[in-house]
Amino acid sequence: MLDSLRRLLARPLVALWLAFSRHSWRRRVLPRDSPHVRAPGTNPDRVLIVGDGAAAGRGVLTHDLGLPGFLARSLTERTGRATDVDVLVDDEMDTVACVDALADVDLSQYDIVLLSTGAHEALTLLAPAEWEASVAALVGFVRQRTPSASLVFVLAVPQFGVNPHFPRRLADIVDFHVGLMNTITEDLATPRSGIVFVPESKGHVYETAEARVYERWADSIAQRIHENLDPSRPAAADTSEADEQERQHAFEEVEAALQAADPDPVLDGLAADTRRALGTEFAAVTLVGRDTQSTMASSGIDLATVPRGQSLCDLTVRRSSHFAVEDASRDSRYAWYSMIAGEPGIRFYAGYPLESPTGQRIGALCVMDSKPRRFTPDDAAALRTLASKVQQRIYEVAS
Repeated sequence: MLDSLRRLLARPLVALWLAFSRHSWRRRVLPRDSPHVRAPGTNPDRVLIVGDGAAAGRGVLTHDLGLPGFLARSLTERTGRATDVDVLVDDEMDTVACVDALADVDLSQYDIVLLSTGAHEALTLLAPAEWEASVAALVGFVRQRTPSASLVFVLAVPQFGVNPHFPRRLADIVDFHVGLMNTITEDLATPRSGIVFVPESKGHVYETAEARVYERWADSIAQRIHENLDPSRPAAADTSEADEQERQHAFEEVEAALQAADPDPVLDGLAADTRRALGTEFAAVTLVGRDTQSTMASSGIDLATVPRGQSLCDLTVRRSSHFAVEDASRDSRYAWYSMIAGEPGIRFYAGYPLESPTGQRIGALCVMDSKPRRFTPDDAAALRTLASKVQQRIYEVAS
C-alpha cells in the first residue's frame, strides 16, 4: 500500500521534471540517420536492437556513435566476423509498442535479438504486476518468432540515480522500482526460456560525453553475447524459407522508388566504384522480382532483363552473405545460363544481397568478369562494405 502511494505521488513529479527541466534527457538530440550499422568483415552476425531508453541514442547524432555502432565494432573485435546491426528503437517505446513494432519484422533473419526496454515503464512507475505481464508477453512473442538457434537478450533497466541532475528523492523511488523490474525480468530469463538477461555493467557512472557511455555499455553487452554465441551457429534463414509474398511486396516498393529516380547518378557511381575496387570488368546493382532480374545501375555493361530462373543474383538474395562462382562455365548448374553460354560470356560472378528498409532481401550488388578468377576473403569484405553504401542509397531513395 505504501509503495503504491509513493508511486502515485512521484509519477506526476517525474513527468514534470522530464517535461520542463533543462537537464531532462528529452532535450538531447536523437540520431536521424539510417537505422543500420555495419562492422567490416565476412560471415556477419546479424543483430536487431529493439526498444527505448539509451538504445535510442540520446545525445549523439548517428547510430554509429551510439549503442549500435559500438556494439557492432566490439562484437566484431571478439568474433573476427562481420556484424550487421539493425535498429528499431524509439525513446518513448514501451513493451506493448515493441510487440506492435515487431509485428511486420522477419525475425528469422537475425542471429541475435537485443531487447532494451523498460525505461518508459520505470519513469511512469508502472505497477510490478503489469510490468511482469507486459515483459513476459514481449519475450514470448520474440522467442516464438525467432529460430531456436537465435539468441535473445534482455537488457536490464539502468539506474537513473547516477544522473546528478535527477532529483535525489525521485531517483530513489524510481531506482527502487527499477530494482523490482529487473528482478522480475531476470526471473523470466531462464536457460529453458532461451532468454539471456544482461545486468547493468558494474561501475556505471554518469558521463557527459554520451559516446563514451555507449562504448562502455556496448563493450559489456558484446562480452555477454560472445560468451553465449555458438561459433558454429546456423546462418540466418535463407530467403527461400521466408515469406516470398512479403519479399515481393518490398521489392515492388523499392523498384517503384528507384524507377522514379532513374537514372540515379549516385547508384551509377557506386557501381563504378565497385568495379574499380574489385578489379572486375563489370559491376551492377540489380533487383530480383517475381519472375525477372532488372538492373538499376551498372558499370562496364548494359544488362538486359534476365529471367529469374537464369539469375545468379537470385541465388545471392537467397543467402544472408555473399555468393560467388569463380568459373561458371565449369559448373553445370549455371553453365547453361544465357549470360554465361552466350554474350557477354560471364565466367566469374560475386554478389552481396541488398535489403529493403523492412529487411527483405530484394536485390544484389554484383561484380562479373569474362575470365575466371579467385574470390578472396578480402574481396568479400570489400564487396560487403560497398553493398552497405548501395543499401544506404536505396534507403534514401525509398524513404
